[in-house]
Amino acid sequence: MNLALALAITPSWLCLSEEPACAVDSQVQAFYYLKAKDYPKALDCFNAALTEHPDSWAILQSIGNCQMELGRYDAAIASLQKSIEVGGLQASQCVNMAAVYQRKGDAKKALNWLRLACSQDPSKAFDPNIQAAMTKLLDPANNPRGLPTTPDYLSSLSSVQKWRKADMPIKVHVRKNIQLAAFYEEYISIIKRSLDQWCAATGGALSYKFVSRPDSANVICDYTDRRELVSSDHELGIEGNTEKRIRMEDNTTAWANLVILVKDFPGAPKFRDRIFITNTCLHELGHVLGMHGHSSNNRDVMFSAAIRKGSDLLTKRDKNTIQLMYR
Repeated sequence: MNLALALAITPSWLCLSEEPACAVDSQVQAFYYLKAKDYPKALDCFNAALTEHPDSWAILQSIGNCQMELGRYDAAIASLQKSIEVGGLQASQCVNMAAVYQRKGDAKKALNWLRLACSQDPSKAFDPNIQAAMTKLLDPANNPRGLPTTPDYLSSLSSVQKWRKADMPIKVHVRKNIQLAAFYEEYISIIKRSLDQWCAATGGALSYKFVSRPDSANVICDYTDRRELVSSDHELGIEGNTEKRIRMEDNTTAWANLVILVKDFPGAPKFRDRIFITNTCLHELGHVLGMHGHSSNNRDVMFSAAIRKGSDLLTKRDKNTIQLMYR
């Protein structure tokens, strides 16, 4: 299944049933040929239109679409990049870039561009075509890096933003939510259990200690019953959120704040399942500790959707990945 293209929107008056006369504007001709799937002629017309409107990001995007349909993938990527440079980042450009990389067989980059589309336009996360494409790209059968036989998923991450050795032990503060005070000690226990797993996997390269004041911490752990604080357009069902400060000079993490949903809504009669909360903590702490991106294997803690059940332990692949990051 190929991604549905977010082509430049065609005004209704451009939906022609007959071939336009030569005197008609180049864009009108281009859309006629595009509708007829005559991509060489459409490309010629869009190129002509670009000479008339050299600063049109939409025309550049349409040129990239035609080049993709003609199998000229590198040229399509260049045209779409130029469209972004000219007009700024648009969700439609991201979707089209994902389509190009999917056709090139690069599932990782295709998925990253789709996630970027969802961040630019949150409604994309609910588009059935986008959802179907992401599901297919995340399927381990379509992405060899996601197969359970591979030892790690380091190459599947977008980037690594690890902590410096000089930052050890990482100073962690668990901030008490006075409206959810009854869960405070339990939350500390979950954070400790989660951090212990990640640190043990590095063989001692990572360490931490709890501190009593947030202003002396470089990781702050919050918890909430307000879903809007943890909603995500690219991590389906993972009801946690992480913010980080990254040092530009060496791409290392300097500070992080994570927040986890521990009740379904304010006034809910009970707290959420401990295993589910622990899995969310493990996932968000994976981001805190330097994983920018996700595993494509749904068995792993760092998978991009919350579907693991019954276990609150890191997988072997999770452990191998963090170990490779800090070796």
